[in-house]
Amino acid sequence: MTGSGVGIPVQQQDFTTLCAVCHELDQQVVPSRFVKAQQTDGTTIHMGLRTVSTQRWLELSWFAEAPRFYPCLPPPRQGAGSTLAQQLHHGLRGLALTALRQPPWERIVQLEFGKRPGAVVERRLVLELMGRHSNLFLLDAGDRIMAMGRQVKPHQSRVRPLGCGDHYSAPPPAPGRVPDGQESCTSWQKHLQLAPLPLAKALWQRYGGISPSLARQLCDGAGIDATICVTTLTKAQWQHLHQQWQTWLAALETRRFRFQVEGDQSYRLWPVPPAAQGSCQSTDLPGPGDGPHQSLGLALAAFHGRRLRHGRLQRDRQRLVQVLRKAMAGEQRLRDDVQHRLAAVADHTTLQRRADRLMCCPDLQRSGLTTLLAADPMGGPEESISLDPEITVLANAQRLYQKARKLRRSRQVLEPRLERHRQRLARLESAHDQFLLHWSGAPPDQHQALLEELEDELRELELMRCRSAASPAGTPPSRPLQLHSPGGLRLLVGRNNRQNDRISIQEARPGDLWFHAQEIPGSHVVLKVSEATGADEKDVQTAADLAAYFSRGRGSGAVAVVSTATHHLQRIPGAGPGVVRFRGSRVLWGHPDAAASLLRSQGP
Repeated sequence: MTGSGVGIPVQQQDFTTLCAVCHELDQQVVPSRFVKAQQTDGTTIHMGLRTVSTQRWLELSWFAEAPRFYPCLPPPRQGAGSTLAQQLHHGLRGLALTALRQPPWERIVQLEFGKRPGAVVERRLVLELMGRHSNLFLLDAGDRIMAMGRQVKPHQSRVRPLGCGDHYSAPPPAPGRVPDGQESCTSWQKHLQLAPLPLAKALWQRYGGISPSLARQLCDGAGIDATICVTTLTKAQWQHLHQQWQTWLAALETRRFRFQVEGDQSYRLWPVPPAAQGSCQSTDLPGPGDGPHQSLGLALAAFHGRRLRHGRLQRDRQRLVQVLRKAMAGEQRLRDDVQHRLAAVADHTTLQRRADRLMCCPDLQRSGLTTLLAADPMGGPEESISLDPEITVLANAQRLYQKARKLRRSRQVLEPRLERHRQRLARLESAHDQFLLHWSGAPPDQHQALLEELEDELRELELMRCRSAASPAGTPPSRPLQLHSPGGLRLLVGRNNRQNDRISIQEARPGDLWFHAQEIPGSHVVLKVSEATGADEKDVQTAADLAAYFSRGRGSGAVAVVSTATHHLQRIPGAGPGVVRFRGSRVLWGHPDAAASLLRSQGP
């Protein structure tokens, strides 16, 4: 199984966030009966737990770029047969989750399992959320490792190599002084000023439990630039920062947290100044005895889910584009090789003509000649022909006939091969250009479908064996881009070769007009004239502008666009979807800038 690489920064789950999640889960899933474990990817386990009233799921991930622990919605039913999932199922079967423990100031959570609450702990599941050192361990009653997320070999860590059967040892304690609410502002300030560091860096290096994101949020709450040196802060700035520090410590003490999303890439989990509360989405985590509330863990899972899903899509996009570009480069090499071989092959008609002239000579059995001035039997000028002096003129003519036949056969083989390479390269270029042209403008909910359709086309071209991207079950197909012309007519733009084929051939009706950039890769555009009494020149020009915009000529001021009625289109046998031939066309000039204005006004 592969890891769920994201390729983009994801705010890591720090000590504060882990405290909030553990506090919430301690009220929701302790105690609960273990039901099921499944491994959805190489670094993520989903665990099902049955409480008195309902079944809940936990997500435990030791993925280096985004280690995480929180409750989640029921995941897809996949991965129950993985080795680690089976080991967890065997080791925890029949046991109950009796406690959640978090060592002080550490990003570690321990799930304790026993026969019943208050019974002896028989198993412990330890999740370490420490960046590239993150890991998952299943321990027996004697703290021996029964299963683990990844082996730690001696060459990977001289401090703590671990393997199945070894005795589990905790990681080295986090560096820095332990935060203390009783520490005076003066002592706290002096400790941060031991070295002339940027303020945020000094916070997370000098004190345990502080992450870079939390250090930045502390500085933002105090209204201080996080990058300035600690030696330049004024007394008032230190006091404001110390107030934020005390606010954070109070939130840890009372276990009352507020989850707030800050843009698309960050969040915070402790109270913010009142002025900022109205501008952020927030989720309060109440203490014991409070009423119904929105789950902080689920809000955190939704935040990470969006970022991870976006990252997976970007990773799959990059992978498929690389496959396309590699295939295009290969097809270009093959095409150029065949063209070179064809260019190296002399015209067989010339050899045939020379052989005919030699056969018209009066003395065919003569030998010893290196050249012969042969007359043209059709009355043309004489031609000097090089000969092999070791053989007769007749044998030289037969050799020329044989070589002419060989070249004729070579051309008969190479020319169809060259055409196949040209068609395949044109299809690859069309798929590549259309995918990149439409990816950024397509709605996010269609990105997965666009990837799957591109991957299907690559499999048709035998460039991929099977679908490797993890995709939700039953992903609906992507839809063509739909716009309206100035006259109110529908305009359909294909986002890939399959959609081009669908809108141009399958769904086209008599009267519809078809547009495509002339002799360059691009999308098909269909103007649905069949749904109205006719189209004026503004409608036609808008369609031509769109065809120019969604083509390789987007960066030009004007692009030649060919247009014809859809009933003039015909598929080319063996050329794949979206490749057509036509008759009775006209050429227009499309302006990509005009189409860009239309897209901004009507949206995707």
